[in-house]
Amino acid sequence: NSKTRAFKIFADGTFGSCTACMSEPYTDKACTHGYMTLDEDEIYSRMSSAHLAGYQVCIHAVGDQGIANCVHLFERLLAEYPKPDHRHRIEHASIAPKDLIARIAALGLQICTQPLFIRSEKDWLPARLGTGRTGMAYPLRDFFDAGIQVAGSSDAPIEAADVVAAMDYAVNRGGFHPEQGLTPEEALAMFTRNAAFVQFEEAEKGTLEVGKAADIVMLDQNPLAVPANRISDIKILRTMISGAFLDA
Repeated sequence: NSKTRAFKIFADGTFGSCTACMSEPYTDKACTHGYMTLDEDEIYSRMSSAHLAGYQVCIHAVGDQGIANCVHLFERLLAEYPKPDHRHRIEHASIAPKDLIARIAALGLQICTQPLFIRSEKDWLPARLGTGRTGMAYPLRDFFDAGIQVAGSSDAPIEAADVVAAMDYAVNRGGFHPEQGLTPEEALAMFTRNAAFVQFEEAEKGTLEVGKAADIVMLDQNPLAVPANRISDIKILRTMISGAFLDA
C-alpha cells in the first residue's frame, strides 16, 4: 500500500559535476564553487507549502553551503510554523563541518545518506575538495555523535542496492577517513530501524517484532559478530518480504 508522505526539493548538484554548492571553490576547478538550483525564496515557498500541507520535506543538498542555506530556511520555517516530530530531512548532506551538524541536530532534522558514494568517490574526491576538506565528507560519525537520526539508502540506480557493501563502507569506509566510521550496530540501524523511522513507518517495519512486516534477510554470518573488516564477505542466503520467501 503506497502512501504519499514526502515532498522532495533539489537545492544543489553533485561533487562529480562540480555543481554542489560549496562555501569555497573546488580545489581542482577553482573557477567554480557550484550553485543553488533555485533561489532561496522559491525553496522556502516550496518548503513552507509542503510543511503546511502536512508533508515531510526532503531536500537534496550536497555541498556545505547548499546544506547551510537549507538549514537556514528550515530554521526560519520551524520558527514561523513550529511542528513537533516533523521529521523533515536532508538528502545526502555530503559535507558538513561540526557547527553546521549541530544546527541540523538542534532542528530535529534527519539525514538520508548513501555510504556507497564513498566507494565511488574516495579516489578522486581529495583532489576535488582538497585535503583540508575531505575529513568533513560523509561525516557519519559526527552525525551519530550529534544525535541525528541517520538513515541509509542506495540512491539506486546511481549506486548498487547492495546493503552489505553499504554497511561495509559505513563502518570501514574503504580506508577513506576511517575516523568517521560507524560501529556495525550503527550501520545496521541505518538500514533497518532508522530507515523505518525517517519514513514514519517504525510501527510497521524496521525491527523484528510481533505485528510488524516480516521483511527479513538470512545471512551466512552475523554482521555484529564478525570482525569489522570481514563485513564485506557476508552473503545473503534468502530474502523474505511480508512473510514470503522470494525464492519460494
